[in-house]
Amino acid sequence: MKTWKLFGAFATAAILSTSAMAGYDFDVRGQISAVDDKNKTITLSSAGGQLVIKVLPYTEIKGDDCGAFGQDIYGSFKDLTVGKFVEVEAIPYGGYNAYAESNSQAINPQTGLPQNMQLTAKEIEWKCYPRAY
Repeated sequence: MKTWKLFGAFATAAILSTSAMAGYDFDVRGQISAVDDKNKTITLSSAGGQLVIKVLPYTEIKGDDCGAFGQDIYGSFKDLTVGKFVEVEAIPYGGYNAYAESNSQAINPQTGLPQNMQLTAKEIEWKCYPRAY
């Protein structure tokens, strides 16, 4: 009986912590202007300027509608090339915590992005179809 209560408490804590972290991600779109293979970062250029994004080993990288029958294909860091237009779901680099007083100046209130302009990618996606030409 105690085992079930303990398991229930852990499951509840996991669900609540996962949903609490869901609000700290950003969706950014842009064209890859630089790829740093050594540091595993990509730089996106968009209307708002340049943004450095860290790619981790567990970052999901995929091409939307790129397969033979329109299915998604999963890629790796080498598929991220200069000139490719991507959509990135990212979190602030270093695990930003909105409730910590030390982070009060970490987010630019005008853009909603980190002051240091570095993000960590959760997912990177590019579209294969349709193309303009």
